[in-house]
Amino acid sequence: MAPVQLESAQLVPAGPASAPAPPAPGAVTAAASPGYRLSTLIEFLLHRTYAELTVLADLLPRKTDMERKIEIVQFASRTRQLFVRLLALVKWANNAGKVEKCAMISSFLDQQAILFVDTADRLASLARDALVHARLPSFAIPYAIDVLTTGSYPRLPTCIRDKIIPPDPITKSEKQTTLHQLNQILRHRLVTTDLPPQLANLTVANGRVKFRVEGEFEATLTVMGDDPDIPWRLLKLEILVEDKETGDGRALVHSMQINFIHQLVQSRLFADEKPLQDMYNCLHSFCLALQLEVLHSQTLMLIRERWGDLVQVERYHAGKCLSLSVWNQQVLGRKTGTASVHKVTIKIDETDVSKPLQISHEPPLPACDSKLMERAMKIDHLSIEKLLIDSVHARSHQKLQELKAILKSYNVNDNSFIETALPTLVIPILEPCGRSECLHVFVDLHSGMFQLMLYGVDQLTLDDIEKSVNDDMKRIIPWLQQLKFWLGQQRCKQSIKHLPTVSSETLQLANYASHPVGNLSKHKLFIKLTRLPQYYIVVEMFDVPGNPTELEYKYHFLSVSYAEGDDSPATAVLLQQFKPNIEELVLDTKSGKQMKSGVKRKLSGDPCSIEPKKPKRSGEMCAFNKVLAHIVAMCDTNMPFIGLRIELSNMDIPHQGVQVEGDGFSHAIRLLKIPPCKGVNEETQKALDRSLLDCTFRLQGRNNRTWVAELVFANCPLNSTSSREQGPTRHVYLTYENQLSEPVGGRKVVEMFLNDWSSIARLYECVLEFARSLPDIPNHLNVFSEVRIYNYRKLILCYGTTKGSSISIQWNSILQKFHISLGTVGPNSGCSNCHNTILHQLQEMFNKTPNVVQLLQVLFDTQAPLNAINKLPTVPMLGLTQRTNTAYQCFSILPQSPTHIRLAFRNMYCIDIYCRSRGVVAIRDGAYSLFDNSKIVEGFYPAPGLKTFLNMFVDSNQDARRRSVNEDDNPPSPIGGDMMDSLISQLQPQQPPQQPQQQPFAKQAGASGAYPLTSPPTSYHNTVTPSPSMMHTQSPGNLHAASSPSGALRAPSPASFGPTPSPSSLGITMGQTANFASPHGTIDPSSPYTMMSPSQRAGNWPGSPQVSGPSPAARMPGMSPANPSLHSPIPDASHSPRAGTSSQIMPTSMPPPRKLPQRSWAASIPTILTHSALNILLLPSPTPGLVPGLAGSYLCSPLERFLGSVIMRRHLQRIIQQETLQLINSNEPGVIMFKTEALKCRVALNPKTNQTLQLKVTPENTGQWKSEELQVLEKFFETRVAGPPFKANTLIAFTKLLGAPTHILRDCVHIMKLELFPDQASQLKWNVQFCLTIPPSAPPIAPPGTPAVVLKSKMLFFLQLTQKTTVPQEAVSIIVPIIYDMASGTTQQADIPRQQNSSVAAPMMVSNILKRFAELNSPRPGECTIFAAVRDLMVNLTLPPGGRP
Repeated sequence: MAPVQLESAQLVPAGPASAPAPPAPGAVTAAASPGYRLSTLIEFLLHRTYAELTVLADLLPRKTDMERKIEIVQFASRTRQLFVRLLALVKWANNAGKVEKCAMISSFLDQQAILFVDTADRLASLARDALVHARLPSFAIPYAIDVLTTGSYPRLPTCIRDKIIPPDPITKSEKQTTLHQLNQILRHRLVTTDLPPQLANLTVANGRVKFRVEGEFEATLTVMGDDPDIPWRLLKLEILVEDKETGDGRALVHSMQINFIHQLVQSRLFADEKPLQDMYNCLHSFCLALQLEVLHSQTLMLIRERWGDLVQVERYHAGKCLSLSVWNQQVLGRKTGTASVHKVTIKIDETDVSKPLQISHEPPLPACDSKLMERAMKIDHLSIEKLLIDSVHARSHQKLQELKAILKSYNVNDNSFIETALPTLVIPILEPCGRSECLHVFVDLHSGMFQLMLYGVDQLTLDDIEKSVNDDMKRIIPWLQQLKFWLGQQRCKQSIKHLPTVSSETLQLANYASHPVGNLSKHKLFIKLTRLPQYYIVVEMFDVPGNPTELEYKYHFLSVSYAEGDDSPATAVLLQQFKPNIEELVLDTKSGKQMKSGVKRKLSGDPCSIEPKKPKRSGEMCAFNKVLAHIVAMCDTNMPFIGLRIELSNMDIPHQGVQVEGDGFSHAIRLLKIPPCKGVNEETQKALDRSLLDCTFRLQGRNNRTWVAELVFANCPLNSTSSREQGPTRHVYLTYENQLSEPVGGRKVVEMFLNDWSSIARLYECVLEFARSLPDIPNHLNVFSEVRIYNYRKLILCYGTTKGSSISIQWNSILQKFHISLGTVGPNSGCSNCHNTILHQLQEMFNKTPNVVQLLQVLFDTQAPLNAINKLPTVPMLGLTQRTNTAYQCFSILPQSPTHIRLAFRNMYCIDIYCRSRGVVAIRDGAYSLFDNSKIVEGFYPAPGLKTFLNMFVDSNQDARRRSVNEDDNPPSPIGGDMMDSLISQLQPQQPPQQPQQQPFAKQAGASGAYPLTSPPTSYHNTVTPSPSMMHTQSPGNLHAASSPSGALRAPSPASFGPTPSPSSLGITMGQTANFASPHGTIDPSSPYTMMSPSQRAGNWPGSPQVSGPSPAARMPGMSPANPSLHSPIPDASHSPRAGTSSQIMPTSMPPPRKLPQRSWAASIPTILTHSALNILLLPSPTPGLVPGLAGSYLCSPLERFLGSVIMRRHLQRIIQQETLQLINSNEPGVIMFKTEALKCRVALNPKTNQTLQLKVTPENTGQWKSEELQVLEKFFETRVAGPPFKANTLIAFTKLLGAPTHILRDCVHIMKLELFPDQASQLKWNVQFCLTIPPSAPPIAPPGTPAVVLKSKMLFFLQLTQKTTVPQEAVSIIVPIIYDMASGTTQQADIPRQQNSSVAAPMMVSNILKRFAELNSPRPGECTIFAAVRDLMVNLTLPPGGRP
C-alpha cells in the first residue's frame, strides 16, 4: 500500500507500489509508492455521506413509512462501516511510526539495489545489441544553410503546426447565418413530421425548438444537420409538475431521474418512426403518474394534519387511479347501518392516454350551479384539498336549498337567503331583523353537517339545535319559534341596558301560584328597578297570528314586599297592566305643552318626521324597544317621589304632592308645614316657621340616589360678614344620599331631614337669643367678635384683636348636643387656636347653657391668659433629678373648667389659675385643699413663698385694695363671707343702689337657679356649669357680685375656684410614666374630666362642711392638650403663645413687695393679677439682676425660675442630710444654713426677685480667703449651680466641692473665675467651663448627667475647654477629665478609655502637657497644683489642623 500522509511528512500506505522512478540527485524519497492525505480521505467520505443524505431527503417524503425507515437504517449502516474503517486506519497510522520508518528504509535499499542491477543490465544490452551496428547520420547541410542565412527554419514539417496551433474561430455573422439556416431546417422538419396536437405550443429560436405542455413538461430539441434522416437531438428536459402545498418549493424529480428520462427519450428519438409522438407519450404518461403520486401524497398529508377520518383513500393504483370518500356518515357516528358515501375518483383515461386526469363524482353532482360544477370537474390546479372543497361546496349548496324549501313551506313570506361565498343560509328570526340577530346555518365542508351561529345564544343550546336539524331538517321550525321569544327577551334587555335595572326570566315569589302574576304567559321578562327594589316591570310576549316572525308585547307594573330580617322570597302585592298607547299619551301631553309655549319641536313618533340624511343600516335600530325604555325611565324617575310622598303622608307631614318643574323635565315635592321639634320652645318654633318661605325636595345626580332639600328663609336674625349672606332670602341645601340597600325616598330620608331640621331649630333658638342681646351687648365684646357665617346649620364667629380666631357652633343630632370646633382664619390660618386647650370644657359649658354672649365673654376673659399659658414649656427633660434616665415634664397644662387652668410643675408643685372678668386672673397654690387649708392634696407639695412671689406682679392700682396681713394670717372658713367681700371690693366698681337690675342676656330667676345680674357682663360662673366638675346648683363662690332672688349674698364656696384634684387623679405620677414621655400626652376627647362636686355628694354642702366620700378630682388621662404650633411665632399677638420678646421683664414701676408672714396656707388664698402681669409671669425672659454674660443660655419664665429655685432649695436640704455637711438651724423661714470644715454657708431666695437662689459664704478663718474669691464662689452658685435648668446633680457636685480642703477649693474657685470672667485672661488660648455633671461628649465613665465631681483620696472632675476664635461656629471644644492626687499633689488627665470613633490626638496632647508640667513643677507640701496645671494647659494647648476631637 502507498502510505497516506497524516501530517506534513507522514503518509499512510494506499495500494501496491508502482514502478519506481529514479530520484533526482540529492533528493530523499519518503516512500516507495505515492500516498493520499488523510484530510483528503475524510473530505471524500463527508462528501459521499452528504450526497446520500441529500438524495434521501428528496426521495423519502414520497415513500411509505416502512420504506423510509428501511432506507434510513441502510444509510446509517453503510455510513457507520465507512467511518469505522476510517477510525481503524487513523488509529493504526498513529501507532505505526517505528514500523513505518523501518519499512521506508527497507524500501529505499531495495530500490537502490534494483537500480544498480537495472543499470548493469541496460549497459550490457546496449553494448551487445545497439552499438554493434551504430553509424553517424549525414550532415543536414540545407537546413544549416537556411538557418545561417535566413535565420528561419522553413523546412519544418507541417504536421507539427497542424497538431499544435488551433484553427481560427468563426465570426459572429457566420454564427447568425448558421443559426438562421438551422431554424429553417427545424421548421421544415416540423412541417414534414407527424406532430401530436398536444405539442402545438412550440417555439423555434437560436437553432432549437422548445415544446411546452403546461403542467407536464418542457423539452428542447435540435438537429445536427440538414439531412432528413438525421435524428432529433434532445438538448434539455424540464418537468413542470409542481406540488405547491406539500412540495415546499423543491423539485419533484431528482436530477438523476431526469438524466435517465433524458437518455430514454433520446433513445426513442433515435429508433422510432414517429419520434415526437413517442416522446410525448413517454413524457405525458410519466407526468400523469407523477400527478397522481402528488395527489396521493397530498391526501395522506390532509388526512394526517387536518381532515383526519373525514377523508379516506378508497383505492390507489400507482399510475392509474385514486379514489377518495368524503362525508362518510358511518365514520362521523351520526347514523348506523348503510349510509350514502360520497366519492371522488381521479384516474388516467385508458382509452386515450393523451387526455389529462379525469374527475368523476359518486353520486353525481347536482346541476344547481354551473360554475360550481365546472370548478368541481377540474384538477389543473393539482390540489386535492381544493378539489374536495369544490365538490362538497356544490353538495352544501344543494343541502341549503332543501332547508330553504322547508322554511318556505312553513312561512310563505320567508326572507331567508343563501350566500354562495361560504355556504350559509341566513334566516331572519324576528322581523324586522338586523344581520347580527339572524340565524346563520352553515354546512361543515369537512363533515357535511349543519352548523348554526346566533349571537348571544349559549353553545349548549346551539349544539342541541344542530343535532336536531342534522337528524331531521324539519325540526328547525319549533326551534325558530323558541329563538324568536328568546330574541324578544334579548331586545328588551338591550333596550334597558343603559337604565338602572336588573332583568331575569323568573322571579321567586311566595304567593306566585295564588297571585295573578302566575297567570301570565310563559314567555315573560321581569325587570327590577335597582333604585326601587320593591318595584318590577313585567314584559309579556305573544305570537302574532299569520306572521310567524313577529311578536306582540304587553307591559305590567308589579310591586312586591319583603319580610324584615328574613331571607324568604318576596310577596307579590300589586299587578297592573300599562295602557297600550302609553307612549303616545305622554308624547301628546308634551306636544300640547310645547304648543302652548309656542315652541315647535319634531317628535320622534311623528309619522311626518324627515328621515335622516344618512340611512341607518337595516335592522340596527329595530332592536331598540322604545316603549319599554320609556316605561322603565318613567317609573325610575317618578317612583322615588311617589315613595317619598307616601312616607310624608304616613308621618302626617302636609305637602303638595309630586309637581313637574323645568318644562316637564324634573319633579319636586313641596312641604306645606314641617312638624315642630322636640326641645325647642314654642316661640322659637313659630319664629322659624314664619321665616321659612319654601321647602322643596328634588333628586339630583346621575344615579338618582341623592335627595336635595332646598329651604328658603327670610328675615335672618343675624347679619354676617360673608358676601354670600347679604340677600333678603337665604337658601339652605340639605343633601341626603340613599344607601344601595335602601329604597330611594324611604323613611330614612325623611328622618334625616327631620334631624337636620331639629339641628336648625336648636341653633336658631340660640341665634334668636343672641340677636335679642346684640343691642345691649358690651362694647368690648362688639369689638372683640363678629359674626362671620350663619347659614342656619352652623354659626361661625371670629374673635380676637385681628379676628384671626374662629369658633363654630352647630347641633349634633346624633349625640343630641352642641358641637363646638375652633380654628384660625386670615393671617393666622395654619396656626392653632389658643382655646383648643379648653375646647372640651367650652363645649360642656355651652351644652349646659347655650348662651352665645356668655361664650364670647368666656373667650374674651380667657384668650390672653391662655396665650400666656401656652408659652410655657411642656417638653419632657432628662437629668432633672438623680435618676438621669427619667424624663420629667416641665409644665403640665390641665384644664379643669373653661376658666380654671391647673399647672403642674415637674410633678411636684401645682398652680391654679382662675380667669376672671375685667382682665384679671386669680392664682393660688393648688397643693392646698379647697375645703381645708391645713390639708395637702396627695402627690403635690406647697410652694413656699409663692404668695410673696406673686405679689411682686400685682398691679400698683390694686395695691391699695390689697388685703391686710391679718387677712392672710386668718384664713377664711368654708362658710365665711369675708373673703368674698374682699374680692368684691377689689373687683366690682361701686354702683348706686338705685340702679335697676339689668339682665340683657341672662335667664330669669326661676327653677334653674339663675340669678339676674346687677351689671353686665353676666357672670358665667353663676348661670353655667362649664363642665361636670362644676356644681349643678348655684355656686356662690364667684369673684363678681351677684344677687339672689332674695337679695342676700350667699357665702363663698371653696368650689368657686374649682375643686383641686390630686396629681394621681390628673394622670401625674411621681415616677417615670408614659404620659410624661412626650410633650403632648394622649387625651381622650370624649372624656368630660368628670369631677365630683359638693352638690353631687349626699347631703347639702353648706350644712355639712366636712363631707365624706372621695376627694374631688378631675380624671384626665393625659397632659396639656396644647398644640406644638402654639410654640412658634404667630402674626396675631392674641393667638401667639410667645407674643412679645424675651426682653420683657417685670415693670420697674412696680412697688416693692409687701412683707407677708410666712404662713403655710398663705398661698392658698388667690392672688389677683392682670393679664399683662400674667404674661410677664409666664413669658420666657432673662434672669433679672444678673449680668447678661453671667446668666445661662437657658431662657425661662419668672414662674419657672421661682419654682425651679424652690425645687433646688428642697434638693439642697436633702443633699445636706446625705453629704458630710453640718446643718445649722435657722429661725428665718426659707433659709438653709450649713457649714463645712472651713466655710459657713447661707442659702436663700433673692429677696428682690424671688427668682434665684443666693449663697452667702463666711469663712471660719478669714485669713485663708480673699473677699474676691468668696464673691466668685457665691456668683458661681447663683448662675451656674442653682440656675436654669435646675438640675439636682449640679447641687450634689457643688456640695462635694464645698467639702474639699481649702487649698483645693481655692484652686477650683480660680477656675470658676476664669469661667465667669473669660475676658480677664486674654493671654489664654482657651475658655474653661467647670462641668458639674458629666456631659454627653465626655469619656464613657458614667451616664450623662451624673455628678461630675468625685472627692476621696483622689479628686476627679471634668473641664470643658473651648478654643477662642473670632468665628463662634468654628470653635473647638474638648472634655478634659482631670484627676488630682492629694497625697502626691500631681494633676494629670484621667486615663479613661475613649469611644472607638473619637479622635485620640487631643487627649494625647493634653496628657503630654500635664505630664510635662508635673515634671517641671514639683509640688510643695500643702500647695495645690490644679489651677496652675489647668492654666498651663490653656496657654500651651494647640490642636493641629484637622485635630478635632
